[in-house]
Amino acid sequence: MYISCWQIFPLPDGEIDIMTSAENLNALKRCYELWHETRGESVDAWLDLFDDTVDFRSLAMARDPSVDFTKPCCSKNEVIQYLSGLKADWSMEHYTIDEYVVDGDRICAYGSTAWTNRTTGTLLDTPKLDFVKFKDGKIVFFYEFYDTAGLISAARS
Repeated sequence: MYISCWQIFPLPDGEIDIMTSAENLNALKRCYELWHETRGESVDAWLDLFDDTVDFRSLAMARDPSVDFTKPCCSKNEVIQYLSGLKADWSMEHYTIDEYVVDGDRICAYGSTAWTNRTTGTLLDTPKLDFVKFKDGKIVFFYEFYDTAGLISAARS
């Protein structure tokens, strides 16, 4: 059965607040810029933008023990665990967002990122797409897409 993303994430009712959309986009852009500039050390900027009950998903979904930090998160505290696992296992080389697509309270960020596994020394360079949903200026849903096979392979090598 085919389910469109708009069935999963229905469009907002009523008028879209363009000013709020711009504010959300600017806040998200700044987080990505800091994430790249600090090579993943700007965790607090992300935590400030996440809602306490954020639904955070990473495509690998902890399907392999080598990437167990990628399990789905249902709170800001669980995202802290995700980020701690990511930083413990991987070192960022770059995080580049090339394009943003905004539709009301939803933003897609497309680019690429590269990380080196701290244990294996293997580099993962992958396209990256993040789907983000805001509510009242906070991220309430975040889903990241990337090369999961490459991630697992780099973690196991």
